[in-house]
Amino acid sequence: MNELPKAGTGHDEKMRSKIRTAVTTRNLASAANNTRWDELIRHFRELDGWSPSYRFKYVTGHISGWDVEWFYHLPFSFAGVEWFDIGLWQMAPSLGRLLPRTTIDHTEEISAVVARIGFEFEVRGDVLRIWGYLPKSYEDFPPA
Repeated sequence: MNELPKAGTGHDEKMRSKIRTAVTTRNLASAANNTRWDELIRHFRELDGWSPSYRFKYVTGHISGWDVEWFYHLPFSFAGVEWFDIGLWQMAPSLGRLLPRTTIDHTEEISAVVARIGFEFEVRGDVLRIWGYLPKSYEDFPPA
């Protein structure tokens, strides 16, 4: 039996009320659901060798720091996630001390997964943003 938390895990009635109030006050419309979030989480938990970084903004205003742990550090419950950013570039293994570091660009791979799941998203620079709520917020998103 899989005991890992899912997108709908967590929150007491007090926090659910704060989320509902923020969504109503800001006139937000849901653009995602737990089924989609769970599929995204499952994809990144199953990756072998590399875990992309992510951060998120909650509808209550909190913006997280960047993290790479996809098992327990996620924003459970995802019901309050206004947007969710995923880092698209991976530092390649060093080829020597005197050679410059290079990056591996995962934009096409991650964009395809997110599109297949059915999220509303956009890519700018090395960040893919998934919107949990509309209208879209471009707060702290790389310039176009």
